[in-house]
Amino acid sequence: MAQASVTDTADGELELGPVKVEDRYQGEGVNSYTVRQTQSSTGLALSPRQTPQSVTTITRQQMEDRQIANIEQALEITPGITASKSEVGGRTAYRARGYAISNWKVDGLQFPGGTDFSGAGSSLNMDLYERIDILRGANGLLGGTGDPSATVNLIRKRPTETFGGSAYLTYGSWDKTRTGADLNLPLTEDGRLRSRFVVTQQEGNSFRDHQSDRARGALANFEFDLSDATTLGAGYQYEYNKVVGGGWGANIPIWYGDGSKTDLSRSTNLVPSWSYGEHETQTVFASLEHRFNEDWRLNVQAAQSTTDAVSHYGLAKVNQFSRGTYTGYPNQDGTGTVLNGIHMSTDTTQQSAQFDLSGAFEALGRRHEVMFGYNDSRTVGWSPQYDCTLSSTTLSRSTSGSCQFRANNGLPVSNWYNGVDDDMYLTATKTGLHSKTTTRLQGLYAATRLSITDPLSVILGVRTSDYSSKTIGNTGARTTQTESGVVTPYVGAVYDLSDNYSLYASYTDIFTPQSQETVSGSRVEPIVGKSYETGIKGEWFNGRLNAQLAYFRTQQDKKAVTDGANLTPTGAQAYVAGTGTETDGIDLEVAGALTPNWNVYGGYTYLHFRRLDSDGRSDPSHLFKLSTTYRMPAPLERLTMGAGVNAQSNIRALSSPAGQPSNGVSNSSTDVNWSGYAIWNAMAKYEISDKTDLSLNVNNLFDKTYYTRYGFYAGAIYGDPRNLAVTLRTTF
Repeated sequence: MAQASVTDTADGELELGPVKVEDRYQGEGVNSYTVRQTQSSTGLALSPRQTPQSVTTITRQQMEDRQIANIEQALEITPGITASKSEVGGRTAYRARGYAISNWKVDGLQFPGGTDFSGAGSSLNMDLYERIDILRGANGLLGGTGDPSATVNLIRKRPTETFGGSAYLTYGSWDKTRTGADLNLPLTEDGRLRSRFVVTQQEGNSFRDHQSDRARGALANFEFDLSDATTLGAGYQYEYNKVVGGGWGANIPIWYGDGSKTDLSRSTNLVPSWSYGEHETQTVFASLEHRFNEDWRLNVQAAQSTTDAVSHYGLAKVNQFSRGTYTGYPNQDGTGTVLNGIHMSTDTTQQSAQFDLSGAFEALGRRHEVMFGYNDSRTVGWSPQYDCTLSSTTLSRSTSGSCQFRANNGLPVSNWYNGVDDDMYLTATKTGLHSKTTTRLQGLYAATRLSITDPLSVILGVRTSDYSSKTIGNTGARTTQTESGVVTPYVGAVYDLSDNYSLYASYTDIFTPQSQETVSGSRVEPIVGKSYETGIKGEWFNGRLNAQLAYFRTQQDKKAVTDGANLTPTGAQAYVAGTGTETDGIDLEVAGALTPNWNVYGGYTYLHFRRLDSDGRSDPSHLFKLSTTYRMPAPLERLTMGAGVNAQSNIRALSSPAGQPSNGVSNSSTDVNWSGYAIWNAMAKYEISDKTDLSLNVNNLFDKTYYTRYGFYAGAIYGDPRNLAVTLRTTF
């Protein structure tokens, strides 16, 4: 788009003022399921076809079509990504290519986005973000940690120079309501100072007994053009999530105490009314962009995120009674279960900064691109120590220091058919002691895209990283881990077969520090390995439709695995460095517009384990996801219909460390079959006017019963039954 001003001169001639050109991609933004460029792989602005790795984008339009509110729902529709839950409303491991995702970013900066007891992932609110880039495979060049699974990079909503906004109201199954408003407000007439404000709130119940949730989010983002070449940005972001009725562990027992299978309803949830998990994240951020000329620019970014997390969980479940012995299985007469409990809180602050200088240069008669950068992240986590009491009117159990109640010190439930006894409570009091962990990751990196010939380009990159971690325990004991000068190379090549097709290949090293502790309290040594990928990519309709077929192979060594029943000095599960995992497979993906009215997004992944050393497999061999929307032709042009499916094959999993019991006791793990499933969804949207539309979304259309976890401490977690949501949205 071009904008210009026209004025009358003194002699009556017309004078054309400065022309401002904005490159707005026709397929990006409104009604788009793909993007023109992404920097999430190498730091260079490349189209999906010119990026020598598998890169996926969840656009704003996709999030609105599917009514996506949080990171779990976003990754649920992402090709190649699976989720494995440890409990309801608590820890969720998102996985790709056989490995857990641990590399999270916002606007390219490291972010504590893990969905666990202390991470900020549980509070991530998608109303505050414009899109999500997911890079599958290792990304050691920019992140420093070569996570072999994927890197998730969330892109915030930014202000623009024109006034506008939107608002919506959603009501759905189990009395779920969600409201949101998004306002883009120029603060000066010419738009040089501009702002964007987003607010959102959600409340609702669940298909599970005693469960409800609440979420809030807010964003204030400002930008100021100091000159035609320099832009300054700053903002504040707030995200909050609370789940009442979540538990500590999988909430459905797989076996009765006699070893026979259970068949409990999806609403079963053996938690007390006081069980909850709560996450609150506040972020301040700033940026500076300077354009030296058409080719060279400098980007500087900084952010600080503070996450307060509280876990106050109770659940009647199976757990360790003594070393290697597990009890707490339900009996069919209502006896057998034991209320477990845990209380912990964390205060995590992460400070991140990044400097990038990128541009183009001429050499040997050809134009090339180059990027230099430095990033630094520092994370400080505080965990207070608690004295806790789990009590009823007749019994009382206490712990000092480690506030965890298992099968050996929990409270027996009178009759689990009636739920947890109403008189059972967990109280926690701070002792005044705390532990502190300080982690720092910094590195220098550079990459260049060399145009060797017209069809061939080569990307070369290298990073050198320094990592340090220091923990001071409650007793004052100190443990440290330091890795200096770790070199991570990156090599990629793209060969254009035609205007529409390209062959590509890439290689990078893997280096990932680990936070798990050994029996001595020291950290498990870092993961190392290698990641390879090659394939073919296609691009049609001026980039509005992209597709790829990839073969990948990843070797990961020294991944932490549980050290039997051994514990750390603080009483947590101990780990050792395993022999590692090696996987390979195929990724197939398509995203974009087949016609101006027909969008499609989906993919298929085949995963093969060449070598496996872990605590139980959580990945299907076959994973298929597909979503599509179609705007009907006249006279029904105001109606858009959509459908989709998420399907995965069965998983030969492991119920670990507790397995199938005999006489109410288990002493080892048990192989289990995590059944495959296909979950269908549908949507319809009708434009009441040019500014307002009404949509209906149906998830799990055929009400399939399936599990989002199967075989964790002899427990399972049901997926959502069929649910509906109606949304009224308007723009202005």
